[in-house]
This record gives sequence, structure tokens and C-alpha cells, in this order.
Amino acid sequence: MKIIYWSDFNCPYCYIGNTRLKKAINELGLEVKMEMKSFELEPEVSSIEATPMVNHYARKYGIPEFEAIDELKEIDEIGRQEGLNYDYSHSKITSSRNAHRLAKLALSKNDEKMFEDIVEGLSNAFLCEGKTLSDEEVLVEVGISAGLDETEIREMLKSNMFQVEVQIDEEDGKFNGVYAVPCYFIEKGEQTLAIPGALTTEGFINALKDLNTGDIENKLE
Repeated sequence: MKIIYWSDFNCPYCYIGNTRLKKAINELGLEVKMEMKSFELEPEVSSIEATPMVNHYARKYGIPEFEAIDELKEIDEIGRQEGLNYDYSHSKITSSRNAHRLAKLALSKNDEKMFEDIVEGLSNAFLCEGKTLSDEEVLVEVGISAGLDETEIREMLKSNMFQVEVQIDEEDGKFNGVYAVPCYFIEKGEQTLAIPGALTTEGFINALKDLNTGDIENKLE
């Protein structure tokens, strides 16, 4: 079984969704190959100036800041219920482009664990530790922790390496009807099950069971 999914490190529901999906896979004892595709949920945000999430969220959804605070705290609680030490409400958002480029660098090493560690490290850095994804030192720290070479990371960040690969992922997403993340395409043989959004763990379990029995809808609504 293979799962291709579009995700963004700026998206709190992507980390939640991936955590739930992995729980479902483990509970069912499945062997699954997962492939992440880049998707910038907030392509308009700055790569230089970090904006407090409360301010950004309030502007994005046209609500007062006190409502934004309440909604962000609700997201924090959802994350914590999944065992993630979320502090999204106190985060500061920046561009995730370089974070995706770092993930592509890890992917180029053909080391599955390294790539998974990068994805986990970037998600945790922003959503739990309050670090900004455009900060070179944050990216270097995450990369080194996963086993990448510091010099190679810094040279990549100063260049245009993997810009095209990130863009291709995003265009591929649009071609497949992906306009929000997370979005999962679960493949088994000739069957494909499209799941937009972060289902509950039980929801993922049922979806994976349906795919195994062939009782699925083979399209993304």
C-alpha cells in the first residue's frame, strides 16, 4: 500500500492528520510507503517578517483577535489530545518554502528515516516549540538532528536548489484537485482512495479497511 499526501509545515491539521494516520496504520499492522508532496498553505506570508499567529489568523478569517485566540487554543487542545505538545496559538508564521526545500534535500538522500525525522522536526519546531520556519538556524538545527550535513544545508538555502521540485509538487496538487491540506491519496493495486482533511484515527482505520475490501469511492469530491 502506498500513500501520497500533500502537506504543509505551517498547517496544524497536517501534523495532527499524519499522527492519526500513523496510529491507524500501526493498529492495523499494515506495511505502507508514504510519500509527501509540498503544498504551501500560506504562500503569501513573508520569509523575513514573522507575524504572530493571533494577528494573522484574525486577519485571514476576518474575526476579532479574542475569537482568534479561542479558536487557536481549541486547535492546541486537539493537538494535545493526539499526544502533540501544541503551542500553535503562540507561534509566529513565516514562509514555509525553505522548510519544504530542506525536506526535498533529505528526500534526495534516499533515506526514509532521515526524511521522516525532517518532517517530524519541522512540524514540531513550528507547532510545538514556537520556532519560525524561515529561520536559517532553525532549519540547520532540524537538518543536523536528522543527519544532514550542515555545510550542505547552508549551501542549499543560499541557492535555488529544490525550488523547482517544490513548485512541481504544488502544480501536481492542483492537477489532482488539491486546494487544501492535508490531502491523502491511498493506493492499493488499481484502487485509489482520496481523503481530504484530517480524519479521526477511527476514520482512517475505517478508510484503510474499506480500501482493503474494495468498498471505496475512487474519486476526490
